[in-house]
Amino acid sequence: MKLPALRIGNFFKVQSFHADDENHIRQVTEISKKQVQVDGKWVSPDQLISINITKQVLLNSGFTQFGWITDSSVFECDHFKCSLGEDGVNLFDDNLNNLKPVKYLHELQNLYFDLTGEELQTNYGDIHLPEKEMA
Repeated sequence: MKLPALRIGNFFKVQSFHADDENHIRQVTEISKKQVQVDGKWVSPDQLISINITKQVLLNSGFTQFGWITDSSVFECDHFKCSLGEDGVNLFDDNLNNLKPVKYLHELQNLYFDLTGEELQTNYGDIHLPEKEMA
């Protein structure tokens, strides 16, 4: 992970953080020139493991699934819609203009902020993700 791609508030799994809760999602709370702080502990950006965007990640990030399309992989939030695939999501606006494909949760958080000027409201208090939802 490169520092310029990070923002305070981004969510990651942290390699070698705690052996007993290896799938726990952590939030970046501070960034220095060479390290990031997660839960009060300074770690190298190389220890951050990106979280793949899945249906559960979208739901925990305030997106809702289109209910009127059976087995839909289309989700929406207040500002745009997205289609979920194996390689992440493709975001598009109300005019169906493709905004940008993103694969990881921190990329979605950053793009959301860039487009709206607001933080993506997430619900990851004590969420543990299965290994398949990690990069």
